[in-house]
Amino acid sequence: MSWASAVLPAITAAALLLVPGYIIARIIALRGLWAWAFAAPASATVIVLASLWTPFVSMRWTLLPVGITALVVMAVAFVLRKALRVERAARPSARSGRTTLWALLGAGVILTVQLVLIVGDANNISQSFDNIFHLNAVRYIMDTGSASPMTIGAMTSPDGGLWFYPDGWHALVALVAETSGASIMIASNATMIVVAAVVWPASVLLLTRVTVGGHRVVTLTAGVVAAIIPVFPIMMIDYGVLYPYFLAVSLLPAVLAATIELLGLGSRSTRLHRGMLFVALLGSLPGVVIAHPGAFVAWIVLAMATATLAYARFLRERPARPALVRVSVFFVLTLAVAAVAWKVLKPAAEARGWPVEQSVGQAIGQALTLSPTYGNVTWVPVVLLIVGAAALVRRWTLRSVLPVVLYAIVAILYIVASAMPWPTLRDLITAAWYNNSPRLAALLPMLVVPIAAYGGHVVAAWVRRVAVGEAGARRPVVAVLAGVAVVLLGGQLYTNQQAIRYVSAVYAYSDESRLVSTDELELMERLPEEVPEDAVIAGSGWTGAGMAYAFADRRVTMPHVLMEFTDDEQLILDELSRAEPGSAVCDAIERTGTTYVLDFGVDEIHGAKHEYDGLRRLAASDALTLVDSEGSAKLYEVTGC
Repeated sequence: MSWASAVLPAITAAALLLVPGYIIARIIALRGLWAWAFAAPASATVIVLASLWTPFVSMRWTLLPVGITALVVMAVAFVLRKALRVERAARPSARSGRTTLWALLGAGVILTVQLVLIVGDANNISQSFDNIFHLNAVRYIMDTGSASPMTIGAMTSPDGGLWFYPDGWHALVALVAETSGASIMIASNATMIVVAAVVWPASVLLLTRVTVGGHRVVTLTAGVVAAIIPVFPIMMIDYGVLYPYFLAVSLLPAVLAATIELLGLGSRSTRLHRGMLFVALLGSLPGVVIAHPGAFVAWIVLAMATATLAYARFLRERPARPALVRVSVFFVLTLAVAAVAWKVLKPAAEARGWPVEQSVGQAIGQALTLSPTYGNVTWVPVVLLIVGAAALVRRWTLRSVLPVVLYAIVAILYIVASAMPWPTLRDLITAAWYNNSPRLAALLPMLVVPIAAYGGHVVAAWVRRVAVGEAGARRPVVAVLAGVAVVLLGGQLYTNQQAIRYVSAVYAYSDESRLVSTDELELMERLPEEVPEDAVIAGSGWTGAGMAYAFADRRVTMPHVLMEFTDDEQLILDELSRAEPGSAVCDAIERTGTTYVLDFGVDEIHGAKHEYDGLRRLAASDALTLVDSEGSAKLYEVTGC
């Protein structure tokens, strides 16, 4: 299917992620890059707030509750601005604005091209374990009309065992699909590209400006580096696939930038009203939390590290006793709250069982070379990272060392999750990220980009000093610098091709696809004409049969593989092939409306093996009649009751 079919969904996703939040940002006196970077976090908060209240008033999940919530938040923002008597922020310089625009455009184009090459066709899907849930969860939202994180767990746990699931991503994609009329698959891919190519660059460019300044070379280098590190965003659309975490990490740099600025450790390039900046920060956190709590915990860690440096600077200034007591009490209370959040936001123990993968030395090397996977080293960012870190540490101020300290913290967390041999201590430190090293590796680029961007500035300044003897020589030097930059960028993009080739295999349909094969896809595309709308389809979710929910809008017994079955569902899985009139399984079939079965063979995702006796030897069963088939994929109707 042509990528033309993804244009309208992409525009819809961009509008949902940018328009409400940008208006809110402007109302609270943010301008320029600040407004663009906070557009997505603010919009995410609007979306998740809307998803929380709609079930209580029996309103379906559409643009209407999002619009109502956006208007209410805008009104609150306006009242707060008037109450604080905030004047309009100064307009950014035209030169700075043009540089930022070029950096954003460059990063967006590079990332878009890479992601289009990876996905291949707009209708392709990530053939991965987690995508069974992600795509079907979007269908569940569209089916039930509820996008609340408190209700989506009922898809896999009808009895309410899963009372909360961070579904900001699914709520967003459901809106994109519903509004644009696109399939869930196309809506998911379009939203993914918008988040990676629009949200992420703006967010990380703001963090760069706050931590190391807004020099033109810094800004342009940041735009390029943000687009050429496969660890993020490419790894997050491959591994898992972790779409919710991918969205949350894309929002995180802007939130961290506001935190650093509020704590007084920014680069002094911002003159924003602190009250409005605090409003922006608090208003963005719900969007991050409901997108994925793992990113929120990362913010807590990095915010507390920043607060500790700010507190050290405060003590160094020898404050008066009342101020010392007040600030110290606040700092200790904040640490206590952070510790409680650290404990509460840990996932269940059974979800934290990821094993150690390598030695400590290997983990250190991967953290330094940004190469935890795909077997390639991103040399351009790595060299700039080393240069930038050395230059920042050499300046030896709290502001200059802050980005290096934050990078070191995340690198240590990655090393612990990946290689620490003491399981109890490892779980204590990295349980919030499931003790799963890829989730921590994905945080590294957020902190590498500012340091590497400063490294680009240092390299450019050094070349200028060496080569420029007089004013007339500036043009040739600029040309040489541009030429070298293009060559290095081209070489790095060539290196990235290894990651692109690897991940593209995960998105392609084939006879050997891990989740949905070409035969299974063709059969599911015919289901809307062959299976009544009110029917339920039995089948093993492990073989991909449960994907009929997302693909064909037909309810299935297993919309995911990690399920809590009702007694009727379990009986069907155990006895379906032996159904006969008057049997208990026929009663269960009648109660649940399970009148069709998809047989996608025995090959399961991740090479797993699960036996459901009621789904075995279906071709020989007198209870079933073959309705349609495509290769080895078969659709049966239950006729034996």
